[in-house]
Amino acid sequence: MKPVRFSLFCVISSALAFSACVSNNPSPIQEGSGSGKVLRAVPAARVVMIGVDGLGARWIPWDEMPNLTRLRDEGVFAVARCHRPTASAINWKSVFSGLPPELHGYNLWNSQKPGIEPPACAFGPDGAMPDLFSEIRRQRPEAQTVSLYTWGGLGFCHATNAASVARHFGGTAGEYAARDASVFDEGLRLLADKPLFLLLYQGQVDSTGHATGWGSPEYTNACRNVDANIGRLVDGLRTLGLWDDTAVVFVADHGGLDKGHGGKEDIRVFEVPFLVSGGAARRLRLREPILLMDTAPTILSLLGLDIPNPMRGRVAVDPS
Repeated sequence: MKPVRFSLFCVISSALAFSACVSNNPSPIQEGSGSGKVLRAVPAARVVMIGVDGLGARWIPWDEMPNLTRLRDEGVFAVARCHRPTASAINWKSVFSGLPPELHGYNLWNSQKPGIEPPACAFGPDGAMPDLFSEIRRQRPEAQTVSLYTWGGLGFCHATNAASVARHFGGTAGEYAARDASVFDEGLRLLADKPLFLLLYQGQVDSTGHATGWGSPEYTNACRNVDANIGRLVDGLRTLGLWDDTAVVFVADHGGLDKGHGGKEDIRVFEVPFLVSGGAARRLRLREPILLMDTAPTILSLLGLDIPNPMRGRVAVDPS
């Protein structure tokens, strides 16, 4: 991953985002965002979010990922779009904040804080930028939330201090497969405590893409490894008797082309999977188009929680 700069497209997008801050009516693609209202089916008892770095929608080897395929077939699936620039920290920040990059200000693949000053409308009454973990803590202070991840940069994209448990499984790039498996091992152990929200991040797909290329045999093998972890998670949820009231949200931050992604003008970089499945996700339909900033509002809605006003993403699910 290499640092990338905002293009003319981003400048135009920024102007549109700022207009949404000052307008009484959100733009059509953000209809209903920041309203504090949610469209609910029966709220899930918990949400498990699987975040896979670098898994482009057009690169998913469905025949090699039977567990993800089953989640897709039993739930609702759409091809979503990531944000510009197409790099990790920028898009994961949008996932957790419900804001586009033009508002949260992250502008590099490894941003640890805003590189561009966010406008006032990106902050809530408490002066803080919206965050999924912080919002769950505010509305359900007694609830347990868990964040487990293998890329250290992810810790700067969400409020780890608001999570009940936040753990970075560090190591070398060559150890990503083992570290990703450890994330699911720990997640399965902590599921016995019935957390309200559990984040399981996987880094090996992106790391392999950079090393050998998106779509390479090694990339496909990394996808197989992630799928095996997904299978263990589903089996664990069923064994613990938690499947029927759990919603599983599956999302990625960007795709790729050759051995890179940031700044590349290709649909294989922009398209990412967005999937909601699990027993608690029955009778749902997706509201398309979907952007990555719709992730946090959607998860809050699945949990029966309200959407804070600064979030510009919209709830991506409707009861069917």
